[in-house]
Amino acid sequence: MTSDCGFSIADCGLKDKTNEPESEICSLDLEQKKANDVVFSDDQGFTALQKGIFRETGLDLSQYREKCLKRRIDVRLKATGAQTYLEYTTVLKKDPAEYARLLDALTINVSNFFRNKSTYRVIENTIIPELVSLKKKQGKKIIRIWSAGCASGEEPYSIGILFNEILGKHITDFLISIYGTDIDANILNKAKAAEYENNSVSEVEENILRRYFRYDGKYRLKDEITQMVKFKHHNLISDKPLTHMDVILCRNALIYFTRDLQQKLFETFYEGLNKKGYLILGKTESLTGEPARMLQLVNAKERIYQKG
Repeated sequence: MTSDCGFSIADCGLKDKTNEPESEICSLDLEQKKANDVVFSDDQGFTALQKGIFRETGLDLSQYREKCLKRRIDVRLKATGAQTYLEYTTVLKKDPAEYARLLDALTINVSNFFRNKSTYRVIENTIIPELVSLKKKQGKKIIRIWSAGCASGEEPYSIGILFNEILGKHITDFLISIYGTDIDANILNKAKAAEYENNSVSEVEENILRRYFRYDGKYRLKDEITQMVKFKHHNLISDKPLTHMDVILCRNALIYFTRDLQQKLFETFYEGLNKKGYLILGKTESLTGEPARMLQLVNAKERIYQKG
């Protein structure tokens, strides 16, 4: 007897019930029913947990990929000793501070300066020079950049450093606004402080460190960079998107969303871009559907697209 997946029942370590006595079949069916009841109960618990999180924090988890979501929530179940999602809901009711620990587990805050150097080389050698050239031709001075899911700020600050490096004394010829947004209010406070440990600057060249950072046990960004970046609490799913952008960076945040939500966000990014604006995704992500037809792929390796 073969399962729908093409494996034999024996290969899966299961018995073929067609050869079992009726009493054993009934026993097996009862055990399966009990297992199904447990799964159903925990599914209800998971739904209740999602609703509670939304009610208390405003974070809507319904659009996240369930497998990824459960994996992250399970970290907190183990930490608190909860055996089921229903039990964890009770933990949250008794200890509201657990919500903050849960949000830390749910949000992705892996970041450092110039992470994925090959992407930044394209930004430095192609995107910024072409953008500056376009603005000069148009007689415009305003340049707007959005780093969506910016975590502790390394990405938007890295972009600010590149603009300073490329434009030098001519940077005052432009009005450059870089926006860093994230759903995690605590990590945004860290971004605003602009103080970093050694691991955050491990990929920064020595001359850049000397020019744009002060060191007193931590690396602290100088005002000429921090003044370029504005941080804002923002939920990609539910909040109004930023618009009139020349570059939008959203790297490795979308992989946790459902395909339908990814499509909606791609369309949102398209609408938020100026003509000839760039969308930069993570290397594990790519445009599909209608947005893929609306945006031109200009660098496949680095997942960089341009609005026509």
